[in-house]
Amino acid sequence: MSWINDLDALASAGVLNFDAPAYIRGTQPRYYGNPAFETIPENLPKPEQPKADVFDKSPTPVKNPSWKKWLLGLMAAGCIIFRASKTKAGKKLLSKINFKNLKSVIVKAFNKVKNCFKKVKP
Repeated sequence: MSWINDLDALASAGVLNFDAPAYIRGTQPRYYGNPAFETIPENLPKPEQPKADVFDKSPTPVKNPSWKKWLLGLMAAGCIIFRASKTKAGKKLLSKINFKNLKSVIVKAFNKVKNCFKKVKP
């Protein structure tokens, strides 16, 4: 017996309730349920062959918006600056930066972003 006949015998015995060989080969099923073994056709239909040998490249599954990329970059830069502040060379470098000007630039940028989300009174 072949593997096809073995699976057909399982289907006729009630272990399976579908045409397993057709499912494995990807063809149309010959029967559903549990037919008698003698009534099951012996030949499986041939699977359909593709018309052309083509590899379709699917688009990338993840398309991150640019704000997420910027946020990740800022978080990475913050982690690097924080780690650098814990070393001697980093402390020396950070002591040369004028944080008052940096703070005013950040506050101005934050206010611009905040103004975009203000409610407009009708």
